[in-house]
Amino acid sequence: MKKLFKDFETAINGTADLNQALALASAYGNLLWFADVGIHDAPLVEANLIERCLSMAGSTFGATPNERGGVLHVVTEPYMTGGHTRLMEKLASMHPERTDLLISRQAAPDAKAQVCRFFDKTSVVIATCPVDALTQIVCLLLSYEKAVLHIHPDDILVVVACGVAKRISGLEVYFVNHADHVFSYGSSIADYYFELSGHGCRFDLTKHIQGRKSFLGIPVNIPHGVMANNFKPAMQAPLLFISAGSDIKYKPRKGFSIFKLVARILDDYPASTFLVIGSDVKKAFWWWPLKLRYRSRLSIRAHLDFQEYSELVSKADFYVDSHPLPGGTAFAEQFVKGQRCVGLLSPVQGYSPADRLKRTDIDAVMGSIADYRYDEEVLCAIEKVNAFDSVKERYLKCLYDGQVYANPLVSSGDGLGDTAFFEEPKGSLKVDISLDTFLLLSRLQGGLAIRLFVAMSIGKKIKLLAKMILARKFR
Repeated sequence: MKKLFKDFETAINGTADLNQALALASAYGNLLWFADVGIHDAPLVEANLIERCLSMAGSTFGATPNERGGVLHVVTEPYMTGGHTRLMEKLASMHPERTDLLISRQAAPDAKAQVCRFFDKTSVVIATCPVDALTQIVCLLLSYEKAVLHIHPDDILVVVACGVAKRISGLEVYFVNHADHVFSYGSSIADYYFELSGHGCRFDLTKHIQGRKSFLGIPVNIPHGVMANNFKPAMQAPLLFISAGSDIKYKPRKGFSIFKLVARILDDYPASTFLVIGSDVKKAFWWWPLKLRYRSRLSIRAHLDFQEYSELVSKADFYVDSHPLPGGTAFAEQFVKGQRCVGLLSPVQGYSPADRLKRTDIDAVMGSIADYRYDEEVLCAIEKVNAFDSVKERYLKCLYDGQVYANPLVSSGDGLGDTAFFEEPKGSLKVDISLDTFLLLSRLQGGLAIRLFVAMSIGKKIKLLAKMILARKFR
């Protein structure tokens, strides 16, 4: 399988047309984002494209401005939901003065309006041709001394643009590794590579990171004087259990799932109910057997606005973290708000010391429910690692003073999960491939696209063909 993907890299480097090479590199990054075959970065692709773009630097990018501004944050696409955009907003709010933002692809009007509140000036790349878009990004980067990247794993245009700007003006690049468990471009151009978790720190060992590593962490607002009471619920008590996360966080993988735990909770506490927020039961078929079995006692709601979500969670007797993929710092946020937090320890872990509240098996989780004990040591550890002011100090001292920090989650033994959890086993490729990505690969590298299709599992082939048929029907 790796041979096929390495052939894609060879094709990118061998494509004479720069527009096509950049488009192919973007598609390749998107493919590896979802298909973990043990390739987690592509420094040779980055280096080749940077050198090719530098050859046109003099005539295309112009001279470096005499006056350069401070910090430019760069995001591929902001969202109204999820934690990645919120992390960017929190980091932006830590600066002593408002900074600027570049959106490298697109933004829905409501998402753009939301993020604009945190920045002084917001620019959006409007060019559609890869070389033109890259030129626009480079010209903007040359006006700044530092760039903080919050980009998608496949955003090769920003990575190449940063590589070019570094060579022309000495731009300093800080990479916030949001998607720290998957492939990502950017390992060759970041002067400072921020770690967000213990899992990400260990996963980064599989990459060829050229810059300095520094732990950042995900900031959590910690109210004072709030703690969950110790609790020994009666078996017949009408308890409310709540869990939150997107479909993919609950989808069973490699023998790990949350479903036996949910069933055990509803069986052991027959008057209880379990509410899942953020999953779409119409599409997430893996919930269907449990839903049919427990009917109204198991509620699955696709989306709630923030206020309604907060009100419901505040009424929960227990908050159960998503599994097999955890909710990141969402679990820690509920704990510091005073919720009783329990869950199964995930193969992907190390986003906060709150993982210490989880257990390795269902019996142990049930024991923590039957006799819940508030853990003040965990709260103190979360304050040191994830408190807003702690993250702010690490962020600003690295950004302005070049100070780097060791990862406390690794040194304390947190986050020792399975870095190969997402890696595809040998055999057929059992991942969903974006239709746009596959069609682009087919147009630019037909032979490799055919080999990719052959490598896919039967189920994924059928799904991709169905997407093609539907796309033609509604064209």
